Amino acid sequence: MIAHIGLTDASISRIVADLKAEGLVDDTRKRAPYRGGPSTFLTLSESQFVATIELSNNRAHVGVGNLKGEVLFSEHHELPDGTAAMAAETITAEAITGMADWCMRHDIALRQIAISIPGYHPGQASNPIVALRRDFITRTLEAALPDVPATFANSIVTRALAHRLQIGVTRDERPYFYVFLGHGVGGAFVDESAGSDDVLPCEIGHMVMDRQGAQCRCGHSGCLEAYVSTGAMAPLFGKAEQHMLTPRDSWREGVRQSDHVPSHARAEIDLRLTQLGTAIGNALNLNRVRRVVVAGWPSALQDRARPTVLAGIDRSLFGGATGVDLSFSAMKPGREPASGIALATFAFIGRGGHVVPAPGRKRARRPALETS
Repeated sequence: MIAHIGLTDASISRIVADLKAEGLVDDTRKRAPYRGGPSTFLTLSESQFVATIELSNNRAHVGVGNLKGEVLFSEHHELPDGTAAMAAETITAEAITGMADWCMRHDIALRQIAISIPGYHPGQASNPIVALRRDFITRTLEAALPDVPATFANSIVTRALAHRLQIGVTRDERPYFYVFLGHGVGGAFVDESAGSDDVLPCEIGHMVMDRQGAQCRCGHSGCLEAYVSTGAMAPLFGKAEQHMLTPRDSWREGVRQSDHVPSHARAEIDLRLTQLGTAIGNALNLNRVRRVVVAGWPSALQDRARPTVLAGIDRSLFGGATGVDLSFSAMKPGREPASGIALATFAFIGRGGHVVPAPGRKRARRPALETS
C-alpha cells in the first residue's frame, strides 16, 4: 500500500500522528486475521460528528452521525410529492431546527453537513421534483447551525458515494455507471481512479420512454421513473410502496418466488426491466463506460433481472451488450439518513478534515441512538 501511494514509512507515521492529534482517527487493537499481521488498526473517529438533510421517499430525513458511519440521531418529517413551496420550506425548517436542538442538548459540535436533494442541479433556480431552493436551506442552516460547512448534492450522487464507501464492496478501478431504483430513479457515472473522485449525475429516471405514457412527478409523461420506480412497481408485486422502501427483506423473499406473482404481472415486470435496460443502453451510448451496477429493488430478483436488463441494453447500445459487465448491488432503499451521513463524511475528508478543537473542550460523550 505504501509503495502504491509513493510515501515513505516516516511520512506515513507523521501523517497518522497528525490525524490522531486532530482526533480524526482512532486506534483499534485486535488480533490480526492472519499470522504476522498488524495488531493495531486505524478507524475514522467516533468523536467527530457530521450531519445530513436527506430528502427522499416523500420524507425529509435529518440525522447526525460520527465519522465511522454510526447514526446517533435520526428523525423524519413527511414531505409528499407535490408539496407546495411554502409548506416544503416550513417542514424542512422544522427538521433542521429539531436537529440543531438535539446537537445543542448533547453538546455536539458538527464538522460538516450534507444536503441530498432529488433532481438537484447547482445551476438550477427551481427544482421540478422538490419545491425547495438552495438559498432557503442555506439561510436556515446558517441561523440554526452557524459556521458549519455544508455541501449540496443530487440524491443519486449521495447513493453512489454511499455505495462506494460501504464495507464489502469490491474495489475495481474501472469507471462504472451506477443506477439506483427506489421512489426515484437515477444514474451516475463514477470514476474510481479520478483524483477528484468525480461522480457525474445522469437523470436517467426522467428519460422519456413513451411521450403518451404514464404521468411522472416531474411533470412530463412517459419517463422511465413512471414505469420502474417503487411506486410504479409495488402494485405488480402486490405490495405497498412503503413496504418496498423499508430496509427489511421480507418483501424480497416473496418476489423471489415467482408463484407469488401472477403471470400477467411477471410479463409486465419483464417488460419494465427491458425498458430499464434500454435506458441504460442509451446512456452508455453517450459515455463509453461498459461496467454497470444496478441497486435498489431489482437486486431482489437479479437472476431474473439480469438477462432481461441485458436484452434491453442490447436493443439500444451500439455494438450490443456483449461487452457490458452488469452487476447488482445489495444497497437497498430505506437507508436514510445513513447515505447522507456517508456523503457528509466524504465531504469532510475531501476538504482536508481540518479540526481545531477549542482550548479546554472536553471530548464529546457518545450519545445514545435516538430515532423517530
